[in-house]
Order: sequence, then C-alpha cells, then structure tokens
Amino acid sequence: MKFAAVLVALFGAALADPTVIFEERFEGDLSKWVQSTAKGGEAGKFELSAGKFYGDAEKDKGIQTSQDARFYGLSSKFDKPFSNDEKPVVIQFTVKHEQNIDCGGGYAKIFDADLEQTDMHGDSPYLIMFGPDICGPGTKKVHVIFNYKGENLLVKKDIRCKDDVYTHLYTLILRPDNTYEGKINNERVGGGSPEGDWD
Repeated sequence: MKFAAVLVALFGAALADPTVIFEERFEGDLSKWVQSTAKGGEAGKFELSAGKFYGDAEKDKGIQTSQDARFYGLSSKFDKPFSNDEKPVVIQFTVKHEQNIDCGGGYAKIFDADLEQTDMHGDSPYLIMFGPDICGPGTKKVHVIFNYKGENLLVKKDIRCKDDVYTHLYTLILRPDNTYEGKINNERVGGGSPEGDWD
C-alpha cells in the first residue's frame, strides 16, 4: 500500500527503523491543523486541554472536543508520502473518553493527499480508519478498516475498545507482508491478514 496522506485525529506514524513520519505532541497551538467546516453550525470546536485529570498539565495536552452532540473533523498533512512496502508502518495515538461517553468515536483516518481539508466529512474517501467507536451498550469496538479498490473493508473480528474514562494507547502495525496487528495499551487485541479478516 502506498500512502500520500492526510491525517485526522491525534496520530503518530513511525517506521520500524524508527523514522517518524508524523508526530504531534500538542505543544503550543493547533496552527498546523485544519478544522473541517463541512458540517456548518453542527460542527464542534476542538480545544487543547489535558482534561479533568492528568499527570502533567502541559505534557498531557491533547485535542479535546468542547461541545456535546456535535460533528468533529480536524486534519493535518504529512510532510511526505510513505509506504509499508519495505518496512512496517505504525499508527499510534491515545484516547481518553473522560465523560464516559455513550456514543462517539476517537479514531484516526488516513486520507489521500488530494483531500480538501476544509470539506472533510464522514463520507470523504479514506485509505485507513483505525480506533475506538462507541455507540450505546451494543457497539464498543475498535475499527480496523482499509480501502481497497474503492471499497471499505472492515475487519470481521470483534475487537473491543476500552470504554472507561482513562487514557488508552491504540496501535495499528501494517507489515510489508500485508499482515496487521492491533494493540491496546501495548497488548495484542487482534491481527491477521486481509484475506481472512475482511468481508
């Protein structure tokens, strides 16, 4: 898979050597991020915050949604294209649902470089979607979705996300042999190959 991509959500990608392709520590402001305006008045605003509880008020800052029942979209471009042809690619970020949410997602999407960032919305075509999604008591899962030939292929395995109020580390490893591994808090929660795991 080749990626000339844009990123949504808190995201760090690194190759195994490790060459960091994108890293965000949220020190300062959100000036390198573009807020989507596609939802107009239904769009919520992100703010920088360590949240209600933290270890270090500055080092623990991240993006936080500021309004309930809103749509959120924030993106930033990668500096250069990357690929998992020769080395693994690691997508890794933390999520803290300190409200103990009933419905919402904390996932990252990797888009093609031609994404119009201000018009990004739920139906914008993406290459990868990964991260937790909670909707009521019945849906508490980690999405692992790849776009292949224009079709979004969702992993068939049920990977349960964390649904408490604490910070959790989500990791997706994409290997050159076309296998993947998902981790939560550095513990393996799923993995396999597209042939066996996707519809």
